[in-house]
Amino acid sequence: DGYDVQRRGHRVCAAVVDGAGHAAAVVRYAHITPPVITHIGMTMGGLAALTTAGQMAHAYDVPPHASAVYARMEPGQPTTIHWIGDCRAYGWDGTALTRWSTDQTMGEYLRRNGVAVEIAAAHDNWSRTGLAQAGAAMCREAQIPEAVRLVLLVTDGVSDQMGHERMEALCRAHAADPQTLADALAAAAEADAKGYRDDATVIVMAAAPVASDSGGHRD
Repeated sequence: DGYDVQRRGHRVCAAVVDGAGHAAAVVRYAHITPPVITHIGMTMGGLAALTTAGQMAHAYDVPPHASAVYARMEPGQPTTIHWIGDCRAYGWDGTALTRWSTDQTMGEYLRRNGVAVEIAAAHDNWSRTGLAQAGAAMCREAQIPEAVRLVLLVTDGVSDQMGHERMEALCRAHAADPQTLADALAAAAEADAKGYRDDATVIVMAAAPVASDSGGHRD
């Protein structure tokens, strides 16, 4: 996993990238692309950021597969998110935790087309697309209302390894301290029944009540 946060004035751009596997090319790609996404996103927006990072995948003999989620937060504006793959964006409004992104997985595709839930769930680890395919037709965009003061960007190592209720409870307990919340979310990601624990990376973006924004991250 990789992450980056870039600030310019009161605007904050953040990105989380989740590489598939631990091959050297995947690790390098997941490390170098988040700052590219935040820097391009700051000046040209999220679609250009993901597309640029996606073109970088083709600098390798075999393009690494990676998912990514990007967010831009600034006072007086909704938080804009862009994503590709199965990294997620959530918003905490002080009462409930809402997922604002939709996984681009085969499992989600099957659900949307009426396939039985238990069959679809068996395909949730099959990502249908990633940064190497990023473009206007593949990247997704949403806007989180300005009233939602806390935005979470997470890899599937967080969302897959704890239930929504657990994530919501941690937001309720630590919403006032974004760094503590980021630490708690990463620490709460547990190994599966086979003992495997995926990398868990989260960025917490908090809209400050005064002039500047603050945030926390944990890898």
